[in-house]
Amino acid sequence: MSLVIKKWYAGDVANKNNDFVHLVGRESGLLSWLLSLLKIDPISEIEVKDNLIKFTSSSLAGQENRIIPLNSITSAYYGYEKPWKTALILTVLLTPIFFIGLIVGPLYYFLNKNLTVGVVEASGWVGAFSFKRSIIEGQNINEEEAYKVIEIIRTLIEAKTA
Repeated sequence: MSLVIKKWYAGDVANKNNDFVHLVGRESGLLSWLLSLLKIDPISEIEVKDNLIKFTSSSLAGQENRIIPLNSITSAYYGYEKPWKTALILTVLLTPIFFIGLIVGPLYYFLNKNLTVGVVEASGWVGAFSFKRSIIEGQNINEEEAYKVIEIIRTLIEAKTA
């Protein structure tokens, strides 16, 4: 499931918490947004520091943390997926109904593009953060910003091995 971004920081210099990358996302949807207003929303979080990556996943049932030394990362990746097939089907099926498909299809396509950023640990564990545009949260992260996260991780790994 794709998350919507609540917080996004990716910089060449560490922020006040010593994070070069700090991503926080919540589940998408109106109910999840309402829960977030009450501070009881399940979130996923990635923190990239100069020597480790920390993945945190929390839900109403509990929390899980995974801390990975940067020298244990074997690869990092990013990518995106555009839901053009579903958008086309919605457009075709709903257009006979007062041409609503001409609005719903493109809107679905625009709001549901998924971006993914992830790393693979030496043990084979894959940590990924898949997210999409959030109108409510006001965050719109594009492919270049996702790629920047990977470049920051690569730069930090190279600095450790030099």
